[in-house]
Amino acid sequence: MKRLGIALLGLGMIFGAQAETWKFASEEDKTDVQDIYAQKFAETIKKESDGDIRVRIYYYGQLGTENDIVELAAKGTIQFVAVGAGHLGSYVPEVQAVSLPYVLGTNEAVTHKVLTQSPTIYNELAPKFESVNLKLLSMMSEGEMVWGGNKPIRTPEDFANQKIRTFTSTIPVETYKAFGATPTPLSWGEVYGSLQLKTIDSMVNPIYFIYNAKWHEVQDYLMFPGQQPYVSTVSTNSQWYKELSVEKQAMVTKAIKAADQAAYDYQIRINKENMDKILKERPDMKVIVLTEEERNRFKALSEKLHATYFDVVANAYPSKEQEAARQGAEDILQNILKEVKVASATQ
Repeated sequence: MKRLGIALLGLGMIFGAQAETWKFASEEDKTDVQDIYAQKFAETIKKESDGDIRVRIYYYGQLGTENDIVELAAKGTIQFVAVGAGHLGSYVPEVQAVSLPYVLGTNEAVTHKVLTQSPTIYNELAPKFESVNLKLLSMMSEGEMVWGGNKPIRTPEDFANQKIRTFTSTIPVETYKAFGATPTPLSWGEVYGSLQLKTIDSMVNPIYFIYNAKWHEVQDYLMFPGQQPYVSTVSTNSQWYKELSVEKQAMVTKAIKAADQAAYDYQIRINKENMDKILKERPDMKVIVLTEEERNRFKALSEKLHATYFDVVANAYPSKEQEAARQGAEDILQNILKEVKVASATQ
């Protein structure tokens, strides 16, 4: 009996002690920047927990669209979600400050510093996520947003009659209206077919993603407008996080910091490599870098979007709270602009 008891105890140790599983969903696919982020996060959690916690990663479409996975995280069905800020505006309207053109700039070192260290983002913006049961953990750049098209686009007039795929939040939609285009919000899985069938004319995304999604196969021009980076957010279910032990919260913090660096290093490299691949596969691809004068026309048009942003935020609140919400949005935007200016001066 004693030997049997020892044997059963051994079996219990083998089969009973199962690793805890955390679920992490992203809007992207394998080898995309969000995947590298999630992989590093999972690797760090596994190491820090001595294998007691595993992170299961879900890719685009496995759990639904971008909006679906945000809902799943808010409800606690999954623990972590990575999604572009442009898809979060209907949940946290204030987050669209980082989606405004010409706010963050396109200096990657500056953008990385601001997105990971900004007092404004983590002390003023992050608390807004709590209203939808999310906790903002980090933000990252995936590289400069590049326009695709089947004709050169150098001026707002060139955007006339052009349907461009945008994200689902108000600011990305209003941006391309201001630029003279017809914005068409689509989930990224629909974009290739829509470009191929010419139901849309253009798209905007970082180079690495354009190549991975094969959109370069159905566009003849790539334009670098110096407009803004693609900003992703990483959030967790707020209530779930609050119930974690101090030790597990520390693991999450350490894993986020490691993933921030891994994703930054990767996107710098992969954007360059994929640009080279595009030019090798499509030697006839026309690449246009807008001049400063050309950029200034779009920058001037984008300034009126600041008021649009303030209105969007204010209108998301009950009437008696709108004035305070508007002022809060103005403070967030102005403080981020100041932080970008300071970070740029130190480069």
